[in-house]
Amino acid sequence: MSGRHCRSVAPWRGGLVALVAAFAMAACGGDEASSTGPAGVNTAKPSGSASPAAEETGLWPEDFVLTEGTATAGFTGAPEEPSDDSEDTEEDAVLDADFAECLGLSTEEFDAESEASADGLTFTGADGFSTIESSAEIVTGEQAERDRGLLTHPRTRDCMTELFEAQADRSEEEGVVVEAAPVEALPPPAGASAHYRLTMRASGPGGTVEVTTDMLFFIEGQVEVLVSYMNLGEAPQQDRLQQIADQIAEKLRDQQPRSIAGRPREGGPVIRALGPLNL
Repeated sequence: MSGRHCRSVAPWRGGLVALVAAFAMAACGGDEASSTGPAGVNTAKPSGSASPAAEETGLWPEDFVLTEGTATAGFTGAPEEPSDDSEDTEEDAVLDADFAECLGLSTEEFDAESEASADGLTFTGADGFSTIESSAEIVTGEQAERDRGLLTHPRTRDCMTELFEAQADRSEEEGVVVEAAPVEALPPPAGASAHYRLTMRASGPGGTVEVTTDMLFFIEGQVEVLVSYMNLGEAPQQDRLQQIADQIAEKLRDQQPRSIAGRPREGGPVIRALGPLNL
């Protein structure tokens, strides 16, 4: 494989494993498709139908994604590359079902729709591989409460580990060996609701690569945000994670409703709602 496609990684998504495997296949330095787009400009991708009635007000998810600043110093921001939505939807549905089953929930309990969602810029580091991505979602108050339960569910970490190990096993069919370490649930930096870390190593014709991905979750009111920081080699310094948390937390404290005329309905799920949790 000569290139790769980065995307936001929710805990039950399999894109990270495929990306790491592709990197190992491409001799740890495949070509990087550069996208044009000014760093720091909010480029949430509109899709779906517009919200009704111009006089209605509400929150816009793109107001809460990561933008250029101290947290992204040394990184270049560009819009996410387009992907095959039908392929992603089918894969996500399977992974969602597996994750729900692992948690002991039905698919109906696990599934939910947001009022609006958006993806932020993909910030790429000087090494051409490390990335910081974010997405935000406007949900109901009930869903936000249920999702807080998801982040503290005693099975969440183990279920995330199971899904990523299963994805890693499937990569061996393509001539790549991926070793996924157990997912870590870490104390979140101030301002974040939860912090999970995934570490994996991929070995293929191009060599061996180690990747660490830190996922920071935020829930404030009816806004949910996920920031994924994928780093080549060792885990990122805590200072960087705190800078990310500081920027998102500040935006979440300053929630300003405005007209929702033309607000995109969908831009990518962040955290799925759960049914009642038996903790």
